[in-house]
Amino acid sequence: MPSIRVIALAVIRHPDTGALFVDETVDPLTGLLFHRPAGGGVEFGERAADALVRELDEEYGLAVVVGQRLGVLENHFTFAGRAGHEIALVFEVTLADAADDAPDRRPCRDQPHVTGVWRSSSEDAVPLYPEGLSRLVDGLGTH
Repeated sequence: MPSIRVIALAVIRHPDTGALFVDETVDPLTGLLFHRPAGGGVEFGERAADALVRELDEEYGLAVVVGQRLGVLENHFTFAGRAGHEIALVFEVTLADAADDAPDRRPCRDQPHVTGVWRSSSEDAVPLYPEGLSRLVDGLGTH
């Protein structure tokens, strides 16, 4: 039986360019390339901020500092032919080590079809999900 998944997403801005660190993924059935902020599932009993620290370490070897929660988004989607439903807790996050902002592309350790990339603030050719995320981050600027 399908269920709603709770996820935590990190809004990480590059300190020099303002670019957003995102997961770049291709849907294996449709071939659609899309971006979503890095993050992942919140486990039972885990705080969303702790899930971000764990997920970013597991996926990219990044140490992060989780800041304020920016908002909550509900996401209905289809990926690989399967319907999905997520509640996304979105947080402002900074990298603990400034050297981590250097690589343009960073392979995800536990998902071979995902690559971490810095998305330019002017990027509009590649969809950014979940819907409504841009409204949450528009006022943040670069920090």
